[in-house]
Amino acid sequence: MIPGETGQLLEEFPYVRVGDGPRTLVFVPGVTDPLFDGNYPRIAAHLFRRYYHRFADEYTVYVISRPRGLEAGKTIRDMADDYARAIGEEFGSATVWGLSMGGCIAQQLAVEHPECVEELVLSVTGTRLSAEGRELTDRMRRRAYDHDWQSIRAMVASEMFPDWRRYVYPPLTASVGRFTLPKPAVPSDAWISTEAVLDYDGRRSIGRIDARTLVIGGERDRFFPPAILEETAEAIPGAELAVIEGAKHGVFYTHKPSFENRMLTFLRG
Repeated sequence: MIPGETGQLLEEFPYVRVGDGPRTLVFVPGVTDPLFDGNYPRIAAHLFRRYYHRFADEYTVYVISRPRGLEAGKTIRDMADDYARAIGEEFGSATVWGLSMGGCIAQQLAVEHPECVEELVLSVTGTRLSAEGRELTDRMRRRAYDHDWQSIRAMVASEMFPDWRRYVYPPLTASVGRFTLPKPAVPSDAWISTEAVLDYDGRRSIGRIDARTLVIGGERDRFFPPAILEETAEAIPGAELAVIEGAKHGVFYTHKPSFENRMLTFLRG
């Protein structure tokens, strides 16, 4: 059985650990990370064991959330500094996998703290949001001000899935989810996070990334479409690019075998 645990790194970063491989893989989650209370239940370790099982022999995988109670005006670069502290004190260095907003943080982590990043996987992310992505994220920001968490989740579900789930999940999230899904521990974390990603533009800095890098995303992603993925890969010296046909922002769920195969090929290269 793949081991797992939950807890808080440095008594402030909620985390889930799965696997017992000799290397460390740190996963940095996206903009919806604040939409739970910051305490991963024990069942999360069981669920994540199933999700990350293909990495668990070679890596010990840590899903590390951001601290609750973000300061107003906190930037992507500030968040990268926080992750540098957590990774540096706990592991020294790690392979870093950033998702969406988490990928923006991972980029800046590799720029500002190269000693922390062994390899870098940037999934459904880029140097900046597309124009359409900015519009969608701004809608999320305004709904966060209204504490309309179910509406945010419904929007994200619609953008993640290209199949029947894009029609079924949003209304379920907006209705049943109102009573069953967790709420943010600190509501302001939600809009501070959206403001941070709206303000982010890494085009002038990511050319300084030295780590081996894979940029991977979906052909139909409206937040970080292929043009943004290509721009990002071209700006990072030696970066590899993979665009998965037919996939949206949830490519890591909907096209899981293809996504994992490409990522594992890169990590083993």
